Amino acid sequence: MSLRRPRFDEEEPAQAINISPLIDVIFILLIFFIVTMEFADGVNLRIDVPGTAQKTPPKDSHIIVAISSDGRILFEGEDMSLEQLTAELKSRISARRAAVLLRADSSVPVSRLVQVMDSAKAAGADEIYVAAKTK
Repeated sequence: MSLRRPRFDEEEPAQAINISPLIDVIFILLIFFIVTMEFADGVNLRIDVPGTAQKTPPKDSHIIVAISSDGRILFEGEDMSLEQLTAELKSRISARRAAVLLRADSSVPVSRLVQVMDSAKAAGADEIYVAAKTK
């Protein structure tokens, strides 16, 4: 009986996991979710806008201001006072002609809506729209 020593130089090379197909799948999923994602208008507040029978679409370059049911003014997701809103709108509107789109809850008092409209007009807004659902 012969004793044979194992030869380690004839071992198979270590198996490596190829991750390039995994990276391809991740990029495809990323592109899919980016393309199918619904883009928000910057307001994470649920607003019940009033209904209307007429439909007049605003211009493409509009600035969205939201008014919540408790009267808070939201511009790009931040609470603002009327003075802050006027200053912010002046900086945005001075560079280009822009329309202001007001998304006010249907329970907001008209006086609060008019205050925000006056603030937008004071900032230099050419056109002011009030968002509404079509009936």
